[in-house]
Amino acid sequence: MQGPAKLNLVAPDSAAETTTGFFSPVQFSALNKLAEILVPPIKNSPGALDARAPEFLDFLISRSPALTQTLYREGLDGLNASAKKHFHKPFAELDAKQADSIIRPLLVVRAWDREEPKDPMTRFMTQVHGDLRTATRNSAEWAASGGATSGRGRFNSGRRPAWKPIDPRVEV
Repeated sequence: MQGPAKLNLVAPDSAAETTTGFFSPVQFSALNKLAEILVPPIKNSPGALDARAPEFLDFLISRSPALTQTLYREGLDGLNASAKKHFHKPFAELDAKQADSIIRPLLVVRAWDREEPKDPMTRFMTQVHGDLRTATRNSAEWAASGGATSGRGRFNSGRRPAWKPIDPRVEV
C-alpha cells in the first residue's frame, strides 16, 4: 500500500502572471498612475508599481464590502472625470504637474486616524493612499529589498513582523 502522493508547491506568482478584473481598464490605469505618484521607489525600497500593489488592490477590493468597492470605483471615475474636464484626457495620461493639480487638493491631514473625511473624493484619496502604502510594504519585493528590516518608519522597525494588515484601521 502506497502513501499519499507528495505535491511540490510553488508560489502562485512564480507560476503565472497576476490577472486583474475588478476595475475597468480605465479605472485600473488611473490606479496605476496613483500608485506611481503616491508611493514611488525611494532609495533601495520599491515603489507601489514595483511591488504590484495595484494588482493586489484589484484583487482585495473585488472581495471587499460593497461600500469599499463603490468608494474605489467612484473615486477612480472621479479622477478620470476631473482629468477629462481640465485636460481633455484620462487621468493615466496626465503628466506629473497635471496629476498633482488634481490630487493635491484631495490629500488632507487628519487630526485622528479614525477621522474619515466627509467629501467622498477626499475619503477615497485617504483610503487609496494608505492601502497603496500598506500593500507595498507587505509585498515580497519590499521584503526582498530589506525594507522590512531596515529600521525605517514605524511599521518596520525591526522589532515587528514584516507584514502589516491591509486595513489601516487594524493595529498589529
